[in-house]
Parts: sequence; structure tokens; C-alpha cells
Amino acid sequence: MKILSIFFILIIMLSSKSFGEAKNDLSPNTKEIEFTSDSIKVDEKNKIVTASGNVVIINENRKIIADKVVYDQNIDKAVATGKVVLTEKDGSIYESNEVVLTNEFKSVVAIPLFGKLKDQSNVSAKKFEKNDDGETFFNEGVYTACECDLKKQETPIWRLESTQIQHDPKTQTIYLKHPVMKIFSLPVYYLPYLSFPDWTVKRRSGFLTPTYGYSNRNRFHIKVPYYYAPENDPTWDMTFTTHQNGKTGHSDQLNIRKRYDNTYLQTNIYKGNLNTNKSNGDDVFAINLKATSSLKNEWNMTIEGKYADQETFMRRYGFDNDTSYKSYVELEKINENSISNIQIYNIQNLDETSSDNEPVLAPSVSHHIFNTNEKHAFNYDIKLNAHSIYNDESYDIKRWSGFGNINKKLYFGNLLLDTDANIGLDLYSIQGRPSTDTNNNRYIDRISSGLSIAASNQFNFINENTSFKIEPKIQLSSVLTTDRTDEVPNRDSSEFILDQANLFLNNQYQGRDNIQSNDRLNFGFTALAMTENLGDLNFFVGQSQKLSGTQKNISIANKDRQSHIINTISWNINKIYNFSWFSLYNHHDLKSDTSDFQFNGSIDGWSYSANHRSVNKEFVSNNNDREELVLALSKNFSNWKTSYSRKYDLKNDDEELISETLGLEYAGTGYMFDNCLTILFEYKSTGGVADRDILPEDSVYLTFSFRNIGDFKYQPKAFTRVLDESINN
Repeated sequence: MKILSIFFILIIMLSSKSFGEAKNDLSPNTKEIEFTSDSIKVDEKNKIVTASGNVVIINENRKIIADKVVYDQNIDKAVATGKVVLTEKDGSIYESNEVVLTNEFKSVVAIPLFGKLKDQSNVSAKKFEKNDDGETFFNEGVYTACECDLKKQETPIWRLESTQIQHDPKTQTIYLKHPVMKIFSLPVYYLPYLSFPDWTVKRRSGFLTPTYGYSNRNRFHIKVPYYYAPENDPTWDMTFTTHQNGKTGHSDQLNIRKRYDNTYLQTNIYKGNLNTNKSNGDDVFAINLKATSSLKNEWNMTIEGKYADQETFMRRYGFDNDTSYKSYVELEKINENSISNIQIYNIQNLDETSSDNEPVLAPSVSHHIFNTNEKHAFNYDIKLNAHSIYNDESYDIKRWSGFGNINKKLYFGNLLLDTDANIGLDLYSIQGRPSTDTNNNRYIDRISSGLSIAASNQFNFINENTSFKIEPKIQLSSVLTTDRTDEVPNRDSSEFILDQANLFLNNQYQGRDNIQSNDRLNFGFTALAMTENLGDLNFFVGQSQKLSGTQKNISIANKDRQSHIINTISWNINKIYNFSWFSLYNHHDLKSDTSDFQFNGSIDGWSYSANHRSVNKEFVSNNNDREELVLALSKNFSNWKTSYSRKYDLKNDDEELISETLGLEYAGTGYMFDNCLTILFEYKSTGGVADRDILPEDSVYLTFSFRNIGDFKYQPKAFTRVLDESINN
């Protein structure tokens, strides 16, 4: 017959005064203990109580189930044996063959112990101790976040073996002494000490996901990031990453992020010893800094600085792919009808042949006032700019510009007349020219004016399944200006390409350096179709014809009166087929001098894309033909995503593989193996690279993500998001 007592002290004081005296000592705490068992034996002389059969003891900290419990009141010690199960207040469940409880059941010792923590991770130990402060110690412990039964000696996918595992609930941290990481029972690494946050922590310092790789250039290499987040200051964090290359050296990277009330700052610092095109074992250093800030009076400031003391290693080792570094300070204020901008910058070219073209802009000040409200009779646009630049291909130039434009729209049913009139003034002080420029004019002024009128008409055809609109447009444009094209260096529109965006601008070159007197006739035709069965089709074709005037001072000078024929097509048929096309056709033979074709879609989980681009040598300043093809294919299989891409260089009727990439990514919500480990695979080949800074290479990359100790992605944006959430919370 089961005996039940709500107060454990009542059981042990049944027949003795001495037991009653003990009650006075224990009653403040033991009154909250519940105790049940099938049978109880009381040794009054030795003050020992033995409970047997389905013993259940419950206090404020835990619930204990055992086959037998022997309690010695003299030393406040209870020994539970048989199948002992401890359910902690935080939800963790431990099993053992023998458990010793002392200090009014607050302190626990178990030999051996198997546990499942609140987050379903598992732990085992030859000896387990938990003191009255809630600290737990697992001697000769094993920890894994994999779903397995360590008691049945099941082998997890990965595990940490340690001489001692300690969990401190006050610091919410798990500490390991001399841990050994094993994956598939193979030892991977050893550390003297390791700590990581417990399951209650969302942001904590610790090691992040490591990346392992092998390449024919670097041999075996590893990237190990360590994340530091101060506990008492959620406004900043940092990541320190060591990059160890087996053959080509090592480098360290420090990424710091800081959030102020109105400012966000991020910096990356790189330092190491790497093989470069300069020498093997070259000491290298680089720093990137970016800050954004909201100032008073609605001004926003952006600061970005980049520097590398050796121009090859940043691109060669994948830290930064930019071919030039722009360091700048920019202030911008945007109102409903105005934009103000102040900018200072310096450009560092990472090309040993371009040291004569590292411009410094100090400063550029502009103010733009506009009104585009259809309710007003006229719309206006006023721009003021002060510009000072040095070492722009050996030019040192100061320029002051003012420009004003007024626009009027007249509607006659579907017919629209659009008129523009403008006037501009430019003043130049040219302090330096390259030796190839023999013009010695230093101070130059120019006044310009323009007038254009355009007519367009929309024709709409709509029924239940189709909506179709066509709009022809024709414009007569005239520019009158002082001829200064031989005296003013063209620095802002030399790489001019006519397209749909600038076809109907009064000054098609857009910049202020290259303004020429000419009269033009511009025309275009737009068609837009929206259908249920064939999708949406957007088509444009247009051309510009010079009636009089000049066309010079640009690297792409079409000497004929007729421009290239502009053609753009965008057809979104459905999810399976979509394509877009841009091309400039020579109006004589209709051959494409530049084109960009994209074709993409998805079907049955397969996603594909093809992109072909070609440029005739006359369209680029280095006078080289360019042709490139990029193919990509990806497929989702359940929780897996595979991807493959190839990039070809097709110039000179040749076919050269530039790069090849193969990726295998786990896209599930949990983890790949036993819901505790994900291994990502990526293969890269850059066999056709002609860049001196990026050598041909075949590489294999593996990224390991471990639940609880490495459940982070190495992406600065992710850390920024965590930082923002911490501040907002």
C-alpha cells in the first residue's frame, strides 16, 4: 500500500522526540518537499529513512524518481539507486544508476549520468555534480547536439569529448576543458579550453562556423572565425577570422561593428604574410572602413575608406574583388523638391599601369532644385555645382556650373506635347594637363542653351484577355553653345553609349564637359502587351539623327548622321520562360555592335539562366573586343540545393572557359545529419583568368555548421541584423 505524505518531515518524526527536534531545523525548506513511495522503513536510532518502490521526491528545483532512496538525516544526505531519473526545473532530464543528494536536495552527485538538455542536445559523464548554485559539472563528459541515445552507446554524427564540462546558469555558458571534436568518430581538432553559450542565449562570444578547403595553389586551407559580443553593451560586436593557407601563407581579419544613436560604423582590417605577385612571403596590410550617420536638418553622411599596401592580395585571396579603391566622404540632404550633395573622394587603382589615373575629388558641391507636380503650369529643374578634381589621367580641373531647365506638358486627348528649354553656364580653371594635351588654355568659360519639343500618342487596345498599348514618339532637339570641345577635357561622358534612357535628353552626353552645338531628330516606338497566355511583352526601338552641328570628343564617335538603332525587348512569358535583350545595331548593315541577352526560368524545381554579352572594340576605350557567356543551372531536391555555373570568354571567335563553380547546399530548416550537422560543398575553377592578380586555380571548399556551437553563417549582414535586433530589444 502506497503511503503519501505532503510534508516529508512528518514521516521522519513519527515516533521520536529527536526527530521532532530535527523538524525544527528542516521545516523552513522541507515544507515544500513532496514525497511518495510504495513502502517506508524508519530507523529511529540512527535517524535513517529508507523508501522503496516507485519513489518520487519533488521540491522546488527538481523531480526525482528512483527505485530506492535512503535518507540519513545526521548528515543531510539521500542516496537514490536503481533507475534514477532527475527532471530539472529548466526541463533537462538526467538518468543515472546512483544519485547522491545533499544540502536539502539542492546539491546532486550522480555516477554515471546520461542527460537530455532542454534544447534536446545530449550529454553523458562518468560522474555528474550539481551544487546549490545550479552549476553542473560533467567529468569525463561527452556533449552532442545530435539526436541519439548515449545510454545505448549510439554514436552521434559529431561529439565533443572533454575531461570536464561545466554549465554555469548565471553566465549562461558551457565550458569545456581539453575538448576533442570528433566527426563520424574521427578526431578533427583539439583545444585546451572551449566555451559557448547555452540554449538560453541568442548573442554570445564564441567560435563560428569554420570553412575548410583545398586548392592547387593554397593546398589545404582553413578559415576559423571567432565572434565577440560584449554582454553589457549590445551596441557593438566584432569577428576575428584567421585564414590559414597551407602553402601560400596566412592572414588575419578583424571586422568590428558599432551602432550609435544615429550612426553605424563597420571596419575590416587585414594583416598577414602571403604570396603575392611581388614576392613570396610578402607582409601585407589593408583596411576598409564604412560609416553612415543621420545628422541634423535631415542631412545624411556616408564615409567609406579603402587602402591596401600591396595591390594583389585582396583580389587574389577573395577578400575584395574591386579593381580600384574609392575612399570618400559624402553628405546628402533630400527634400521633397531639392537634393543637396557634398562629396570628397580619392581613388587608388590596383593596377600598376594606372598610377597616372588616381583622381582626387576635393570637393564636389551640388544643389538640385526641381518641381515635377503635374498641377503646376510648368516644371523646373535647377542644378548648381562646384567641382575640383586632381590627377584625373594627369588633369587637374576646377569647374563651376549652373544649369536651369523649364518643362511644359500639353495634353490633347491621347496626344502629348512635351517641351523643354534650358540654359547653362560653365567656368573652368585647368591647372594641369598631360604632356599629350598641348592646349595651354587655363581659364575657359562656356554658355549653352537648349530647346526641345516632343510629340507622342498612345493607342490602347483592350479586351477580356489582352491589353495592348503602342506609343510612337518624335522629338526635335537643338543645342547652341560656345565651342569649347577642343579646350575642355571630356572627363564625365567619354564612354558615351546611346540608349533608351538618354535618347530623348536635350544633351544626350549628359555630362557638363562635352556640350556641343547640334540639331537632332530623335524618334522611338514603344509597344506594351499584357496577355493571359503569352505573358507581358515590352518592346522599344529608336534612333537619333543629327541634322546639323558636331559630334566629337567621345571615344565612341559615330561619324554618320544616323546613330545606332536602339532595341530593347523584355518578355516575361511565365515562370518557365523569360528573356530580355538590349542591342545597338549599326544602321548600315544592321550588325550588333553591343548586345546583352538574358534568358532564364524554372521548371520542375530546375532553375536556369544564360547571359550573353558582347561589345565591339569601338565601344570601349581600350580598343578590345569583348564577348562573354555565362550559363547557370540549379535544382532543389527536397532539402538540398545544387548549383552549377560556367563562364566563357568568346572573343576572337575562341571559346575559353574562364571559371566554373559547383555547389551543394543544404536548404532545409534544420540540419543535414541527425539535425545537428550541415556540411556545405563548393567547387571553383578559374582556369582561364587573364588577370595578373587572380591566378588560375581549382579549389574545393567545405563549410561545417554544428548545432549550438556553430549555428551561424559567416555573413556580415547577418551579424548586422543580430546587432540591430539586440539594440532594438
